[in-house]
Amino acid sequence: MLFVIQQHLARRLHFDFRLECDGVLKSWAVPKGPSLDPADKRLAVETEDHPYDYASFEGVIPPGQYGAGEVIVWDCGVYSPDEDQAYSFDDRDEAQRRVREGLAKGKLSFQLRGVKVKGAFALVRSGEPRNWLLIKHKDRYAGPAAGAADMTGRNRSVLCGLAVEEIKVLPAHRVPAATLAPTGRPEAMPATLSPMLAATGEAPFADADWLWEPKLDGYRVLAFVAREGTEMRVKLLSRRGLDLTTTFPRLAAELRGQGADMIVDGELVAFDASGRPSFNALQNRFHLKAERDIAAADRSTPVVFCCFDLLYFAGVDLRAAPYRDRRRYLAQCLLPSPLLQLVHVAEDGEALQRAALASGFEGIIGKRKDSRYEAGRRSASWLKIKATQSGEFVVGGYTRGKGSRGPLGALLLGYWEGGEGGALRYASHVGSGFDTATLEQVRARLEGLRTEVCPFVEKPELNGPTTWVKPELVVEVQFQEWTEDGSLRVPIFLRMRDDIDPKSVRRAEGGAVPHKPPAGGSASAEDGRSEIDDILHQLENSKTAFSLAVGPHRIRLTHLDRVYWPEDQALKQPAVTKRDLLRYFAQVSPFLLPHLADRPLTLIRMPDGIFGQRFFQKRWEQERPEFLDMLDVYSGRQDESHEVLICNNLATLLWLAQYGTIELHVWHSRARLGPDAAVQGTDYATSLSTLEASVLNYPDYVVFDLDPYIYSGKEAPGDEPELNTLAFEKGKEVAFWLRELLQSMALDAIVKTSGKTGLHIFVPIRRTLDFDAARKVCELVGRHLLRQHPQDITMEWSVRSRTGKIFLDYNMNVRGKTLNVAYSPRGVPGAPVSMPLTWDELGSAHPLDFRITNVAQRLAQTGDRWHDALKRKLSLERALSGAKT
Repeated sequence: MLFVIQQHLARRLHFDFRLECDGVLKSWAVPKGPSLDPADKRLAVETEDHPYDYASFEGVIPPGQYGAGEVIVWDCGVYSPDEDQAYSFDDRDEAQRRVREGLAKGKLSFQLRGVKVKGAFALVRSGEPRNWLLIKHKDRYAGPAAGAADMTGRNRSVLCGLAVEEIKVLPAHRVPAATLAPTGRPEAMPATLSPMLAATGEAPFADADWLWEPKLDGYRVLAFVAREGTEMRVKLLSRRGLDLTTTFPRLAAELRGQGADMIVDGELVAFDASGRPSFNALQNRFHLKAERDIAAADRSTPVVFCCFDLLYFAGVDLRAAPYRDRRRYLAQCLLPSPLLQLVHVAEDGEALQRAALASGFEGIIGKRKDSRYEAGRRSASWLKIKATQSGEFVVGGYTRGKGSRGPLGALLLGYWEGGEGGALRYASHVGSGFDTATLEQVRARLEGLRTEVCPFVEKPELNGPTTWVKPELVVEVQFQEWTEDGSLRVPIFLRMRDDIDPKSVRRAEGGAVPHKPPAGGSASAEDGRSEIDDILHQLENSKTAFSLAVGPHRIRLTHLDRVYWPEDQALKQPAVTKRDLLRYFAQVSPFLLPHLADRPLTLIRMPDGIFGQRFFQKRWEQERPEFLDMLDVYSGRQDESHEVLICNNLATLLWLAQYGTIELHVWHSRARLGPDAAVQGTDYATSLSTLEASVLNYPDYVVFDLDPYIYSGKEAPGDEPELNTLAFEKGKEVAFWLRELLQSMALDAIVKTSGKTGLHIFVPIRRTLDFDAARKVCELVGRHLLRQHPQDITMEWSVRSRTGKIFLDYNMNVRGKTLNVAYSPRGVPGAPVSMPLTWDELGSAHPLDFRITNVAQRLAQTGDRWHDALKRKLSLERALSGAKT
């Protein structure tokens, strides 16, 4: 349950101490604030219960109102009754019962886990009914009075970072109270997870949307702490899934003292005599097996678990929460000790990198504040910036040494390409970086792996007698760059990596992510231009199959000369191939990706071209690349959740093109929280009710789908009307009537072609209406327009009733319905594109004016004015208050 301490500058500065119970905040005014000194008995005056949502209030209470003055959230976190050291962090009902009983008795003992305040406290009622005493119990967080003064001197908000005196000048952006501490639907703890991995970045930067940590030189470990009966069980899993619990018993014992179920992501680090991180010291610890040797090493070379992420706490899975919240939850929930430390974070990446390198660290890691935890995937939402470039490789053989080098001269390195059972590609020889000891260690490890068969898919050029080995040993190698022919330039051996699964080794990043990518992980229009140019340059390759490098990712392209849109002489349209589609997606990606981001996606795949078989696809059950985002969404038809595709980055967009995806259709809502959203729910998968209570049930526009049912006369019986000028002109006329009506309601509308015969009219709204309400609004407006133009418009479902009219489909405003996204190609002759237009442009427009062959050039000249209009969020409630419907 939540506790909050608000600092309140009213007539005088004081602290408001609040405990969540039974849906409200039990509250006490503490004039001097909490103290860590058990000798202090701080007066706490009981006040009225406050609403739960008040927990996150930061701002100015106006003069004349009760409590007028400035307020910040000085600290917040979770708490549990702790009488007899029995905790109820994962049992809300039990915790609330114990709180009620303790308050009724006049003594409540509890443990606080906050950013600033941790440990055991008690509230004890004094002689006056409203007067209580807030007392610190003796534990490792207790301290003398001087320490208590230092604590209250930490005077900045844990949410906005402002001091209470600054809140009047620099107003804070309020966050939902439900995000102050871990909360959510109880879920079983995952038995195992793979860690999220970082892409390689070029250089650090300072940006309000990012936080930076020092990059630690150790073993990546996920720590699982779970209660089994009356005992806490601990499991330490390495990046490759090895159980290290018995190797580091002191650390396991420290974690058992956490007293709550949790999964913590971090790095095991050992230090040398000078106090700097030492990978060699850690690796020596890793190979110890005897209990006596491990115990001696614990005394001489203690290992620290440096924690940087919290994935699960007290029954709540936190992986979908943004990193900014997970970081705060970690600072709250972790009970630090000499062996359990919280990694330092900073917003200025450049300054932190200078400090990190000066302190002997490898570099730094940048993390987007809004990024979720993508277990087992390498994401550009996390960037590693290292002083030197390095990567992990599998050893596939070694050459004989000369002179003093003995039997081992150079290692033959490779990486796996493709999925399970893929090919081992040769990368380079490496013969430098060894000393006598490492030469002997590597030779000894390879001795038992010798084989007669070359493990590489293509036998590399050899510089001397060679011994092949089974590809089971991983080494880390420093290098300057990848050459054009796919080799390493100036490789230098660094060390063996027993913590990495050989089967997980893929090609090290082909190019660093330029500067900073946006939320979806692709580069911005300005910074990404060099990446797009590089992709276009690669597509000039005359080969019909090769691996395309997209930032840190590689996509295997095939059949690039396959024709998707055949030549059409009547339309003066040359043949358009898969290669052309990839070029188009790369060129328009800065404009297309914002319309795709965070929206469930439906694909229309035509891998043999527009006249071949078509696949309507929402799920992707085949092997998926690490950069692909998926979202669990409940399906009412099937009464179960299923994964849907999300296209949040350029790599995904190009990968979809490789699989013959021609049309991209999206939901009218997005799985991304924001200040315009009426709800903050992100549970899309548990049930129909949780989906309806989530942000995905709130569209960010009302859409009017205008579909002409005016035939050209050339259609086969039963076919839909084909594109014809008369139909499209009538559709434009209806669109202008609709715009005029919407303007009379003070609503701005924006328009795009469907890419076929129709038009889509959008009214951007704040996400305060659910789909049912948006559908009703669309129907009301449509029926008003129908009454004005009954000879030209229909809303009837019968095709016979539609004939000769423009069908206004208000039922597109339904959760799960999709429309082709702006700039999506269409699978019809001419290779047209669904094109956003200004209203002035619509007057003279025709759908075939906008094709794959010319849209990129047009956008380069005009930019995306339509997207700018979409970003203007208008209040539909205000506009409809004066509506004439």
